Order: sequence, then structure tokens, then C-alpha cells
Amino acid sequence: MSSLAASITLAQKNMVQYGHLSMYILATIGSLINIVLFSRRQLRSNSCCLSSSVNALILLAIGILPQTYALYNSPNPFTSIQSFCKARTYLNQTSAMSCRWLLVVACIDRCSSCSTNAFIRRFSSVIMARRMVIIIIIFWFLLPIHTIIYSTITPPGSIACSILDTDVALYHRFYTIIMGGALPTIITLLCSLFIWKSVKERRKRRLPLSNNNNDVNKRKKAQDQQVLFMLIVQIGIFIISTIPFMSFNIYDTMTRTVTNKSTDRKAIETFFKSFTELLVYLIAMSFYSNTLVSRTFRKELVLVMKSIIYCGRQQQHRQIGPSIATLTGKHTVDRMTAMRTTRMIIPEVN
Repeated sequence: MSSLAASITLAQKNMVQYGHLSMYILATIGSLINIVLFSRRQLRSNSCCLSSSVNALILLAIGILPQTYALYNSPNPFTSIQSFCKARTYLNQTSAMSCRWLLVVACIDRCSSCSTNAFIRRFSSVIMARRMVIIIIIFWFLLPIHTIIYSTITPPGSIACSILDTDVALYHRFYTIIMGGALPTIITLLCSLFIWKSVKERRKRRLPLSNNNNDVNKRKKAQDQQVLFMLIVQIGIFIISTIPFMSFNIYDTMTRTVTNKSTDRKAIETFFKSFTELLVYLIAMSFYSNTLVSRTFRKELVLVMKSIIYCGRQQQHRQIGPSIATLTGKHTVDRMTAMRTTRMIIPEVN
């Protein structure tokens, strides 16, 4: 191995050790908080965001933990246990695709709510969103079924877990590029442009209201706009993280038949593959972008934190209360005993 290949391999190891692990910790905490916040009444209408956070937890656990484990333990279960190879490839594909397409459904839902057509706006409802979530999850549990059948440990030396059948591997690459990269990127980009245009037109058409519901309408519009901005920021992050991943997959597909790759080239390709996979996990970091752009989201976060602190204090008071009562009772008994003893000791004066 050349010095360049050795340096790149070391850089990849450090990236997995620090980058992937940091991403896992931050994204897992954020996804758990997302689940709590999107379950609350103010944000409960965003069923797609709630389901996406659940899928993000699965994606993080399946995608990052095995790599981190393999860094400190040998042999790597991903490349040494056939059943683990198949299960991880399938679940990683299912959760990653579900996260992407739940974001697409959320974009379509927001587009429907922004439409001036009353019939189209009817599709923007909590019931419809929940139905679409179920359909998306079932669809992506069924479509990657070929990964369970054809994924296998690559001989010799058990160096990787991949699809060896040439035709199936080619189908898998094109299907990943189109369904996991190109199509969701195009749809989310078009939706974001439509949403932005609708928000601008709505501002132009806005008229001053003189009735008593003015403040209520303003608050509702502000909440809707914040949800839209949250979604637009997520779309931007998704596109930025998907383009490198999609580009590398296209390159990898075009150079698949090249057999005389040098050691340095293989090391560079492996590094960029790991780096683009790391960028894919940015979709699970939506909690931090939501906190930055949405006042409603921050308000709900503060309320949850206050509730946790209040419950902790109440629990502490419940534990301290009986102890104080016990000590007070014991102190009272001790005083009564001391008084009786004093009366017995002091002699009577005639």
C-alpha cells in the first residue's frame, strides 16, 4: 500500500470514528426530541415529519452503529455474517428511502395547502397525510426486497457486503440513483419553488382585517409560514446532501467494469463513498434546522423542557415531603420524652 492510500485509509478511519459517531449522537438526540414535539397538539398535523424522525432513528442505528462497532472489533459482522449482511442492507435501504419519500410527501402536502384550488386543498389533511405515510412505509418495505435475496459477502477475504449478480447490481444502482436521488430531488425542488411562490402571492393579496379574529388569523398564518420555512430548509439540506451521493453512485456505475484500478484510486473511491454516505445522514438532523428557523418549534421545545423540569421538581418534593414529616414526628416525640424525663428528675419543692 502506497503512502497516499495509507493516508486516505487513516483519514477514512478517523471520519468514521469521529464524524459518524458525532452524527449518530446528535441526530439520535434530535430525532427523539422531534418525535416528542411533533406528537404535541401544535405540531401534530405534521405526520410525515413524525414518521420521518422514527425512520431516521432506524437509519442511524442500522447505518452508523455497525461501522463504529467494526472499527473497534474484529471480525466485522457486516462482512462476516451472511444474515447480518442481508438484514443491514435491506433495513438501511428501507429506512433511507422512507426518510426521503416522507419528505417528498410532506412537500406535496404543503403544496396542497398552499393551492388556491379548494378541491386540491382538501388533500392537505391529517387523515390524508397519515394514509400517505402508511403507503410510503409499506411501499419501501416491499420494493428493496431484492437486497435480501441478492446481497452477499464478497469473496475473497470477506471484504464487503454487496450484490454480486451483474444484472441485479446494475438495476440496484439505477434504482438507487433515480428513486433515492434524482426523483425526490426534482419533486422537492419543484415543491419548494411552488411553496415560495405561493407565500409571496399570499403576502401580496393579504388585506387588513378589522374583525375580532384578526390576532387569531395572524397567529395561524404565522404558524403555517413557519412550517413552510422549516420544510424549505429541510429540502435545501436534503438536496445538498443528496447531490454528492447521487454523483458518486453515477460515477461508480459508469466505472464498474474498470478492472485495473490502482490501489490509490480504490482508496480514494472508498473514502468518497464513506463521505457521501455520511452526508446522507444529514436528513436526520432536522431538529437543529427546525429550532433555528421556527419560533413555534422553539416555543414547543421550551414548554417541553419546562414540563420536564416541573415534573422533576414535583418528584423531588414528593420524596422530600415524607422525609421531613418523619423527621418532624421524630423530633416531636424526642421533645415529649425529654420533658417527661425532666419532670421525673426535678424534685418537688415543699
